[in-house]
Amino acid sequence: MSCIYKITEDMSNYTVTEKKLADYILDHRRETTLSSTKELAERSGVSPSAVVRFTQRLGYSGFVAFKVDLASDGDDEIANFDDILLEQDSISDVVRKSKALNTRLQEESYRLLNINSLAKAVDAMQSSQRIFLFGIGASGIVCMDLMEKLSRINRLTIFHHDFHDQLAATTHIGSQDVALAVSYSGKTHEVNTAMRYAKEQGATTVAITQFEKSPLTRYSDILLRIPSNEREIRLGAIASRNASLIVTDLIYMCLAKNDLEQTKEYLVKTKEAILRLH
Repeated sequence: MSCIYKITEDMSNYTVTEKKLADYILDHRRETTLSSTKELAERSGVSPSAVVRFTQRLGYSGFVAFKVDLASDGDDEIANFDDILLEQDSISDVVRKSKALNTRLQEESYRLLNINSLAKAVDAMQSSQRIFLFGIGASGIVCMDLMEKLSRINRLTIFHHDFHDQLAATTHIGSQDVALAVSYSGKTHEVNTAMRYAKEQGATTVAITQFEKSPLTRYSDILLRIPSNEREIRLGAIASRNASLIVTDLIYMCLAKNDLEQTKEYLVKTKEAILRLH
């Protein structure tokens, strides 16, 4: 796992001191790799003990091991999509950077994936009567994509672009249903309200989100984590959307493979129905 990724992954949960140190390291990578613990502490405005604790929080045995890993990160490696755009970049530069980040994002998404949690989510959705999806904005796009896929293989899936309609539909949820929420932050009030109600009604609740601890996870029976690659102020929900799509595509494929012959029949019927429009 990239050292830069380790630093940025849990940024929103850092203390003030940890955030100050992390920001300095990200902005002064070369200087950091050439510094002693004391020098880095002075330059970043924290104590030497804070530097040591921070590297240990990231999983390193000490500051030296941290510096070795930091130095091994590529010079042009970028932490998130918000670091892509520079005025002097050519279109080729943007394409190259985006490719590199998407490749790393995909690797991190699969590395974070808990197979047992995925299996539980698939089993719950396989045996459910209905699947309710909750998400707003870019997360709503992920939900719409999953709903369209599942509808083609005859899985009764409910999703509405308007969240008032999403919440209204939730009033009919029961213990034989599954509620799946997509929320990068896990703090979206509307989504959390729907998930809390779904859980109270006995539905199995599944969350696709970045943190193990957030308001959303309190209402979730099954957690599917995605990488933390975006800042609070960002160009757009690019990384979170792409990572969420990786997880929802896996859910779809696992459901589809359980009875491939039946799946093929459903897909053929769907295609034939659409061909009637030509």
